[in-house]
Amino acid sequence: MVGNAALNDQSLIELSCLLEQDVPHLAPDAVWLSGKPVLYAHLQDMGVLTLSHDVAGNVVCRDCCNETIRPQANPAAGKADVGYRGYCRDCGWIDLTREQAHFWQAQPLKIARWLASALQLNTRFVVEPVIDGVLWRLGEIEHRRKRRTLFFGRRLPSSADAVHAKLNALVAPGAEVIMTTSDIEQLSNSALADRLVVPLRAVAHIRKAGFVIENLDAYLVGPGAVETSDETSLRLIHTQRVALIGGEKHKLSPQVFSFLKILEDADGDEVHKRHIAEALGVEAATFRTADIVKRHRVVFDTFVESDHKGSYWLKPDFVILERR
Repeated sequence: MVGNAALNDQSLIELSCLLEQDVPHLAPDAVWLSGKPVLYAHLQDMGVLTLSHDVAGNVVCRDCCNETIRPQANPAAGKADVGYRGYCRDCGWIDLTREQAHFWQAQPLKIARWLASALQLNTRFVVEPVIDGVLWRLGEIEHRRKRRTLFFGRRLPSSADAVHAKLNALVAPGAEVIMTTSDIEQLSNSALADRLVVPLRAVAHIRKAGFVIENLDAYLVGPGAVETSDETSLRLIHTQRVALIGGEKHKLSPQVFSFLKILEDADGDEVHKRHIAEALGVEAATFRTADIVKRHRVVFDTFVESDHKGSYWLKPDFVILERR
């Protein structure tokens, strides 16, 4: 039996992946073929995964797993939970419940409302759709005397230009906070590269029938405080794609960001360049770290150490700083 904490964590992972699909739904046979029916039932119980009105065209026969069958109304059904059946050439007529015949669909509006409730915005604001099926405005908060407008978004990389245009019309530059199920690394070269985008899983945790929000403050660091400090850290590489050196921001290219993230994930351990090349999707035989280093020399000199034999690691001071 999966513990509640683990089940909630796995549910959020699955839900996030589902919300990033063009159409956020699952075929009914995908639910049981996935081997995670308990997880999907958990999401259904919470109301973020519901049965669509649409019946699947074909599903895998549950008895033989070899043939596909077409769900259709069961005229002989005396109970609503076996209101469908399908004919299998090997097994004959197979009774199907609604869950076995209808598509399962995620409810992004439910997620937006969960976030608004967890942030205690629901008593003062109404969740508003900004771009249908992509972006929702949750409301406003005040943080360190600065007003922030909070949003929830999905599939941001494919809608970056449209989202950027809407944000320009709704919020002052730098005052937006977009919580998302999208992979924010894919936004580094998009119109949203300079927006404050927060990974949903970094701040939200499922508890009972809703979210608990933790550590959002860590992302709400005003640029003024950074500019006037002499801080040297990698604290902002995930939110702003910059390294701080003596309080100055050094913008990172996607490849350099990925390089530093590989070292950060290693927690100070040595990482050989062949593993770095593999993680970057580059042929090891043609990969030369010098090509990366020469364009960001000051960043590498500040944060990275090497044995000059092909191994690299994050300097210990910055490993400790990033884990505090």
